[in-house]
Amino acid sequence: MASALHTLGSEFDEVLLHSSRIYRVLINIGRRRLPREEAGRLGEWISYYLSSPYARQPARFFSFPRKAPLAKVMGERPFMDGVRRLYAFPSGYKVRNPDFQGFFERFEQNRTAFLYHWAHGDKGRRTIVCCHGWSLGDPAQAERMFRVEKLYRMGLDVALFITPFHQRRAASPAERFSPPFPFRHPVLGLEGFGQAMHDLGASFLLLKQLGASRMGIIGASLGGYLVALFVSLSRLAEMAALVVPLVSFHNLKLPASIFRGGAGRGKGGGTLDQEIAALWKIHSPLSFSLKLPPERCLLIAAQGDRLCPFEDVRRLCEHWGNPRHLFLQGGHALFFPRSARGAAWYGFLRENGFAESE
Repeated sequence: MASALHTLGSEFDEVLLHSSRIYRVLINIGRRRLPREEAGRLGEWISYYLSSPYARQPARFFSFPRKAPLAKVMGERPFMDGVRRLYAFPSGYKVRNPDFQGFFERFEQNRTAFLYHWAHGDKGRRTIVCCHGWSLGDPAQAERMFRVEKLYRMGLDVALFITPFHQRRAASPAERFSPPFPFRHPVLGLEGFGQAMHDLGASFLLLKQLGASRMGIIGASLGGYLVALFVSLSRLAEMAALVVPLVSFHNLKLPASIFRGGAGRGKGGGTLDQEIAALWKIHSPLSFSLKLPPERCLLIAAQGDRLCPFEDVRRLCEHWGNPRHLFLQGGHALFFPRSARGAAWYGFLRENGFAESE
């Protein structure tokens, strides 16, 4: 029975990959005619990073703000006995490659960062920051996915970080469904991860200014990648959980770049694929060490995951010195036993002094 459930979860991932709503959209992106500027200048853009210290010292690529951003309340609604607010603030991220800056800043909606905040209304609350998956970010969806009401009842405030190019940061409804970050373009992906780290750091500083005490972070799928990178580069979070996380771009069945598979030569003498792989290494969590004590980190994955391959999660777990982890049967979306993931997460919160019993 366990074997059958494991196979069911794994095969369901294949259904997702081939569904008309996900797989075909991604394949169409990969087959469309490339904008001339993107195709023609890709080698020059990549060469900048590979010839810089970033290739040898990837941590130097990333930057974090030193003070909280000037944020505005863009919306407010009641939530249980508290309130859910939407904060907006200008992204302070500066593109590393000056020749790529103009292209990156064409995405005007992405210049503003957004943070949803479910708050009790008093200061000193422990707070969990949530990082959503690819093409997600809707707050109502996040309330269900991250069980915000349950976390709130456990005494926590909760925040949802909106990933660059997603939700309100998308240029159009079509881009909300199929964001250009991080899979469309390897250079946009690299700079997008740089922006994500900067804006996520700004969000932590904003929450601290709003009265948060201890802060932790959880991310699922692409959000797990952001969390892994964040706790490898900063000490702003006191604990972290990664759920079915993306860990590496190399083994993805999703088209991790519309430029992959080309036989063309890169500017540095290698193949274009080799140079794209070197670019991915700059933002890979496997390029860094975990800054948290291992007991403050939780990894939850499914051994049959075909969207975010399980072997990559195992590599990260070993790379981080085997922090607390739970490896389930099944796949990315269907996993078994169904209650195990929540039990591990809520137990982890309590053990680390982050939550009270309901």
